Amino acid sequence: MYLDANTLIDNTKLDCDICIMGGGVAGLVLAHQLASSSLNVIVVDAGGKNFLIDLQDTYAPEAQHPIFPDPTYSRLKFLGGSSNHWQNNTSRFTPLDFDYREWVPESGWPIRYSEIEPYYTMAEPYCGVDTEERSSEEWFATLNKNNIAANSPNLESQIAKFSRPPMRFYAELGNELEQSSNTTILSHANIVDISFNSQTKQITSATAKNHSLDNISIHAGKFVMCFGGIDNARLLLAFNAKYENKLGNQGDSVGRYFMEHPTPRAAQFYTDKQTLLDFYHTPVELENKAVGAFLSLKDSCLQENSTTNLRLPFFPATNFDLSHSVSSFHILSEALANGELPDEFGSHTYNILSDLDDIIEAITRKKWNKKLFEDAEMIGGFQLPMMMEQTPSRTNRVKIGSTKDKFGVPRTLIDWQLTDIDKEMVWKSLDIVSHELAERSLGRMQLLKERSPRLWTNQLGFSDHHMGTTRMAKSPDSGVVDANARVFGTKNLFMAGSSVFSTGSHVPPTLTIVALSVRLANHLKG
Repeated sequence: MYLDANTLIDNTKLDCDICIMGGGVAGLVLAHQLASSSLNVIVVDAGGKNFLIDLQDTYAPEAQHPIFPDPTYSRLKFLGGSSNHWQNNTSRFTPLDFDYREWVPESGWPIRYSEIEPYYTMAEPYCGVDTEERSSEEWFATLNKNNIAANSPNLESQIAKFSRPPMRFYAELGNELEQSSNTTILSHANIVDISFNSQTKQITSATAKNHSLDNISIHAGKFVMCFGGIDNARLLLAFNAKYENKLGNQGDSVGRYFMEHPTPRAAQFYTDKQTLLDFYHTPVELENKAVGAFLSLKDSCLQENSTTNLRLPFFPATNFDLSHSVSSFHILSEALANGELPDEFGSHTYNILSDLDDIIEAITRKKWNKKLFEDAEMIGGFQLPMMMEQTPSRTNRVKIGSTKDKFGVPRTLIDWQLTDIDKEMVWKSLDIVSHELAERSLGRMQLLKERSPRLWTNQLGFSDHHMGTTRMAKSPDSGVVDANARVFGTKNLFMAGSSVFSTGSHVPPTLTIVALSVRLANHLKG
């Protein structure tokens, strides 16, 4: 059944067995898995079937972070959530991602890869990529593509799959859920509060407001928060302010360990064998999906060198895009304006003087929107907009501020940075890749360490993958939920989505979100 909260009167009461709060990827998969059970389920979502820009304001932070991108529009507040604009890029985590790694602070999940592997098989059809028991080598052979990491001791080529057409989760699952006899989709209902009995450790009800600010109470046996990596923490922090940190915040972990997948352009690759890299930037379109490749390091290499992984595509770039002079000009100008000399002063000066044409090209493009030199548009090599794993850190966190949105929920404050450990391991991993590609006579990789003043600040890219803020752990001293995603200190409150990730790996999170959601549904049914 589909029910619009805007049609309900103040103080409406609804009852169910399981209340799923949030109708994005995690919430919809949970509901779909539970639809075949005898349990009555209500999915509560703040949006409706269509995008309304006014609803996005609740995602706006209290203050903008100097580097971290504004989260107001990186999530979409209508049914299906971020699946309505995701790029449908799916890859599995590896076994090492779940293990404790002594060189990665705060690493280690309370579950092993073997415990989630069966659920990956169930998750792939949800993401529009049917499960196929093919190794990367078999994909390369089937598609007649060159594997630049074949027989490498350190590197491997992994496969990414993309749904065609793009998988929009409510468009795919919504009609079936609306027709289900035991499922209610409650739209335009913003969760603002919960009632918690500290004696029984039970959540007894959740309160939502419609657009007229009428109150709707949902009473259930179990509750699941599926608001996303930022808002799971935001709402749980707001609830804990009322209940003296008894809801998973006994160790002051709610909102902490906030991770992203930063995408630094920290290296460039030059080769006279450009066609060998076609599969690493242009996926092959098949009947109902696309298949592409990316380069990464083997688990054995990561262990031997005590480093973290990178997801490395190779995108053709023009001579102008690859220019060192423009970046050096900006770094030198900013330093001199502050009365300082930058590190690598000599290198920056050399870059500028040896390639003044690109400085002139940049000025004419910015001032007159005109391209000046023809060779500036020629393909000169490859950029590597890598996706890196960020190590968990307690100092990276989502907090709540002093101002509130129109529904009375505190707005977020984001405190985030890359640690020196993160940066050092990126350079270490790139150095391994660089030496390996050179030894295999594939080309020359240039690491852009001299660009660090801008590389890790205003030039740093982001994936809008928000993870870790209600992390899964063995105890409340180091996390928020247990191995079954139950919030510590409660008996019937659960978390779903990437907020429960203990570590974030180096690949997009959606497939793992779905796999964990299927696993949680099985637990809730049991």
